[in-house]
Order: sequence, then C-alpha cells, then structure tokens
Amino acid sequence: MLHELRTRIPDRNIWVVYATILVLSVAYGLAIALTPIVLTARHLPEHEIGLLASSFGLGLVACAVPAGRLIRRFSARWMLVVCILGYAAMIGLFPFLEAYWQMALCRFLDGAFSVGAWVSCETLLLLRSLPEHKAYVTSRYALSTLIGYVVGPVLAWLLAAHLSAAHTFVLAAVIASLSAGIAAAQLDPDPPAARGEEGGEGPVRATGELAWRIKTSALATFMTGFFQSAAVLFLATYLEREKHVAADDTRLVVAFAAGGSLLLLGTAGRLADRHGHLLVMRSLAGAGVVAMLGVIGAEGFLPIALLILIGGGALLSVPPIALALQGVIARPTEYTRTNGIFNVFFSSGLLLGPLVTGYLRDQGGDGIIYLFAGLWASFVVFSLVFRTDDPREQPPAAAPRLRESTP
Repeated sequence: MLHELRTRIPDRNIWVVYATILVLSVAYGLAIALTPIVLTARHLPEHEIGLLASSFGLGLVACAVPAGRLIRRFSARWMLVVCILGYAAMIGLFPFLEAYWQMALCRFLDGAFSVGAWVSCETLLLLRSLPEHKAYVTSRYALSTLIGYVVGPVLAWLLAAHLSAAHTFVLAAVIASLSAGIAAAQLDPDPPAARGEEGGEGPVRATGELAWRIKTSALATFMTGFFQSAAVLFLATYLEREKHVAADDTRLVVAFAAGGSLLLLGTAGRLADRHGHLLVMRSLAGAGVVAMLGVIGAEGFLPIALLILIGGGALLSVPPIALALQGVIARPTEYTRTNGIFNVFFSSGLLLGPLVTGYLRDQGGDGIIYLFAGLWASFVVFSLVFRTDDPREQPPAAAPRLRESTP
C-alpha cells in the first residue's frame, strides 16, 4: 500500500495539498452545519435565505476565471493562503453581522475566496501529479474533502452543548486559518508552468477555445454542481412527501451519497488512469441514472437508501475524474485558466440547481428524479458524441502523447 502511494504520488507537495484541503473542509463542514441555525434564529423568510445562497454562488461564478489570472500573476501557493485566510475572516464575521446586505456581501466574498482556494489546489495537483496517475491523485483529493465534510458536522454536533453557534463559527475560522498555515509553511514555490510560461508548448489559446477543448469535463462538473445543490435542498423533502420516508431518516440521505462516493472514488480513479477518464465518467453517470430511476419504483427506506448509496455515490465520484481529464487535455501552462473555466461551470450548476428543482418540487410528483436522470443521461450521450476528447478514446495514430506535467 505504502509503496503504491509513493509510486503514484511521489511529490510531497500533493500530500501538503491533501492536508490543507482536509483541514479546510472540516471548517467548511462546521460552517455548513451551522448556517441554517444562524439564519433560522434571525427569522429570515425563505426567499431571503435563498438569495443568500445565490450570493455565495455569484461569488463563485464571478471570481473563478479571475482566480486563474491572479495565480499566474502571483502564485498558486500564495493565492491559496490568502484565499483561505479571506474565507476564515468571512465565516468568523458572518454570525455577528446584523444587516441583511452585510450578510449577502459576506456570502459573496465567501464564494469568491472559496473558488480561489479551489482553483489554487486543483492547479497544484495537476501540475505536480504524473500524467499517468492524475485521476488517482484527484480522487484522493476528493476523498480528503469528503472526510472533512463529514468530520465538520459531527464536530458541530459534539460541540452544540458547549459552544454557541456564533462561537463555533469562530472555531471554524481558526481551523481554516490553521489550514492556511499548513500551506504557507509546507508548500514549495510553484513550478514555472503555474505562471503560464509557455516554454515552447505552442501559441496561447483563447478562453473560448480552451472551454471547447475541456467541454466534456466542464459539462460533467456543471451536472455535478446542479445535482449536488438541488439534491441537498430538495431530495429529502421529495422522499418524505412522495415516498413517505420518515423525516428523521431523510437526514441520512447526504450521508449515504457521500458514503457511496467514499467507497467508489479509489477504484474509479485507478480505472480512469488505466482505461480512460471519459469511459469511467460515462459509466458512473450511467449507473447514477439507473439508480435514480430505481428510486421512483422503490418502496421502503432501505431499498431507497441502497439506491442513493449507489447512484449518489457514482454521480459524486465524477468530478475528480473530470478534473483529471481536463488535466490530460490541457497543457500544464493552461491549468490556471482551464481550472477557472472548470469552476465557472461547477458554480453555474450550483446556482441553477435549486432554482429549477425548486419549481419542479412545487408541482409535486417525481419530476426532480426524472430531471436528475435526464440531465445525466444527456451527459452520457454527450460523452459518446465527443468521446475523442479523451486521448485514450482517440485512434492510435491521432492520440497525442501524454505530456509531462511536472517541471
């Protein structure tokens, strides 16, 4: 096991990124668990709570591409540190803000700093990983994130009897700052490719051309953002009202989906590196479609939970493979730009998911399940039409040689 890890991940900086995102994700988990409590205590109407979520999404969308430019201007290492500290400041302030506009601005900046941290981490991972092990590396990154998201809410539950929500937010800010300290102290200076130095790799490609080059990865991450945000908000209410699942049991929905992803990620990463990223993404999406449609006919919580474990786990395992695919398609000097585009699509999905799904939930019935299945089925078709975007699915004579991503 240890020999395999050293062989596939020889660069210590990747392990530093894992440690940073793990600790940072604990802070995210704490903040996510406590945000509804703080907002409920303010007696805000639901549409205002929804607008706060949109403010966060707008921060993500607006700042994803600029984050890549700032990385090229400065460095991924220091961009990561500054963005984490900015995020820590926002969550530390949030429970003490009184005016609604202050909370909305805080959530916007929360999104802006968050996407800056994500683009920085993803750029460092793609630059530091070996071409033949990119999906293995990105799947471990997703595992680190998931573990943090699980630990955070559990920690919030354990501290509920001892700390107020506001003071727990401050604790989350301290934990986030600790992750910034890990990055600042342990990361090596960026390789030259992070600054976009071409090094004879060819002319600079336009943003639109880059977006088209990574279109299959971008669509996959858009679908994931859409599904993730919509399912968190509305899948539990669907199960309670349409499938008559007990309210207490619906709280486990996210845990089952995350658990399924934890079980699948390692294997999915290995298979993607060996047989092709797009093939594995297509297979995971297909499994998700079948499982989601199965929920419609399932009766009883245990069969539904099993389908969510399989379907939700499969769909949530797609993003790290998609990230690895765009790392294979793009040049190393383009990673800051493609990661920005990648996160624009993910953030757009986060924004649109609750809006579209909320309308369908108002109509009742199985509409949201058909929507989820239909969207992912369209991705399967799209990935077949453009399957040659993945070098592994190109004819041997046309497939480009995998480029070295390490300096």
